[in-house]
Amino acid sequence: MFTTLAAEECVTLQKLYLWRDPVLRTGYENMAADELLSRRGEAWLRFYGWAKPAVSFGYFDTSAEARSIFPGDDIEYIRRWTGGGIVDHRIGYTYTLTLPAIPDYMYPTSASLYKWIHGALAVALAESGVQCTLLVADAPDGGRACWASPVASDIVDAAGQKLAGAGQRRYKGAVLHQGLIQQCEPAEGWQHILASQLAPLVEEVHGAEPYPGFDAELARLCSEKYRTAEWNDESHGRRKTSHT
Repeated sequence: MFTTLAAEECVTLQKLYLWRDPVLRTGYENMAADELLSRRGEAWLRFYGWAKPAVSFGYFDTSAEARSIFPGDDIEYIRRWTGGGIVDHRIGYTYTLTLPAIPDYMYPTSASLYKWIHGALAVALAESGVQCTLLVADAPDGGRACWASPVASDIVDAAGQKLAGAGQRRYKGAVLHQGLIQQCEPAEGWQHILASQLAPLVEEVHGAEPYPGFDAELARLCSEKYRTAEWNDESHGRRKTSHT
């Protein structure tokens, strides 16, 4: 049913921390929370919701482009630290997987990691009543809206409709993978099945703070990065606005 991965495309995790974040956070807070977990020395799988309607866009995209695709006066538009397309978070399930930096070790390629993570997710969805498969090759380009352009190793249904996609970021040896599931309703328990597919030992973390001091770090990172004019500038230091 699913593509078999070569050994070099897999990651061996001994332990994974599973956190079902009980707090509905703003887009800025969700992005900061994911980055904080990616700095930890452990692997984390976080599931979370949104305090208000949100649309996120990849690191090199702009809010103007996101607004043109998903317009709305009540939507919070937030730039992700990861790549990928423009994603509507008003529906679906959002999750993040972080892999810690390991001395003298480099994770497989991003394509291999994408296939490994989505392979595990496809198993979790299938065992939860969702008929799905991994896309072998990129579908025709449908534009910047993430769900309009499925790519290789995205999860699709029998009709080719995209069910799951993600964006990734590598930083100082660590990996941040931000994913979304839409257009399906897996049965209860799918989150733990996914965690157990990724690591043999899963420790569930409860509460609003996954570790002591998290709230203070979250507030500081939002203030110093995600809420700054520099981060939210349309040029973002990358896309230079033309004045001609």
